[in-house]
Amino acid sequence: MQVENRRDFLKKTVQMTGAGMMVSSGFFSQRVAMSADNLAEVGTVLPKWENGEMDIHFIFTGVGESAFHIYPDGTTMLLDAGDRNTDAYAKNVRVLPDKSRRAGEWIARYIERVHPNPDSKVIDYMMLSHYHDDHGGGRNGYAGKAEGRGDYLLSGLSHVAEFWKFNVGYDRGYPDDSRPVPVTDPETYQNFRKFTQWKEQQGELRMEEFEVGKLDQIHLQYQPEKYDFHVRNLCRNGVVWTGKEGENVDFFEKYPHNKKAINENSLSLGLLYSYGPFRFFTAGDYSGRLTDNDGNNLLFERFAGKAAGRVDVCKANHHSYKDAMIPEFVQEVQARVYAINVWDRLHTQDNTMTNMSSQELYPGERLICTGQMEPEEQEEFKNCPWMKNVGIATGHMVVRVFDGGRKYKVYFLTAQDESMKITAVYGPFNSYLAENS
Repeated sequence: MQVENRRDFLKKTVQMTGAGMMVSSGFFSQRVAMSADNLAEVGTVLPKWENGEMDIHFIFTGVGESAFHIYPDGTTMLLDAGDRNTDAYAKNVRVLPDKSRRAGEWIARYIERVHPNPDSKVIDYMMLSHYHDDHGGGRNGYAGKAEGRGDYLLSGLSHVAEFWKFNVGYDRGYPDDSRPVPVTDPETYQNFRKFTQWKEQQGELRMEEFEVGKLDQIHLQYQPEKYDFHVRNLCRNGVVWTGKEGENVDFFEKYPHNKKAINENSLSLGLLYSYGPFRFFTAGDYSGRLTDNDGNNLLFERFAGKAAGRVDVCKANHHSYKDAMIPEFVQEVQARVYAINVWDRLHTQDNTMTNMSSQELYPGERLICTGQMEPEEQEEFKNCPWMKNVGIATGHMVVRVFDGGRKYKVYFLTAQDESMKITAVYGPFNSYLAENS
């Protein structure tokens, strides 16, 4: 493929996505390039999941964070489904595909297109990482009320449940929502709890306590003996696994004075996936600046990273906002790919992007995937060195892991419509442990 034709093709592809990307050749020269083989996939529809693959779908709506996971045997999990009212917030990115439906319905429809068994109308696991509306829905963005059946608002996860049945559910508070302190941001919590209690009463959901440090509380449902797949529970409510079996650290018990300034984000649930040599880290909005009695920074975020160790793909903490992705955490996980769930233009921050790109923290190539970067932010950051690590497309992001966890690819899909058409592809990448064991 000739250079000039390739550049024209990229320009046309980006314009078709409606993502607002700048199309100057100078801007593209700073972005991660696709190979000729990957370019051939652009414009085609994402191939269906197959047995033995693990898919991580970061679903873009523009109003919150949501991820749908498909494990190698077809077990499924919906991790978060945010919904919020964006009309009064000037810094919100564009809502996609449009505002004709609430986010919960768009998410449910997306799942219909990728679920291994859509006719079942069942999602094996549901998880709310923490009680914020951009992760679980709330009172400001909803599609109605479940009148006479719990009277909860249809927002986020409770709205998705209008279309899909959840078998097992987790959230950071169940069963004791007073720990480490009573919930400080009640709207999402109260609605979510009304929803889960009603579903439990009807025998349509089983809530379980999330046990920090436990291996395979979340596990394959259909062919567990066939695949080398494991889930480690890393953190919850300020309790963090140390990396040693049966050993956790409770930051809010060890440093009691920190209870006076608890942030809901720091209480997020966190997970480490292992599929053969492949590793994936995700922990909601896990972040926070906690200090000891002498005022020393405890580097709280680092501890979950240390427990996880080096990973291939890292879901950026707190949307990569400026209070997260500290150098000490990035140095622990050393990811090849970072995925950022964006709904706020301020989620793109120079300090966090610099940390994720830093060759001083650890060597090697990076791919930073942002759900959306509006033209104003593109212009603001176009000369930043880290821009060379940012993918050239926006929208839905899919990590597909295959070959027993030895390889993975990253797909961008248009969020302008429901066509599932590919706008960019990166990889295949070799899992770090596959190359270095």
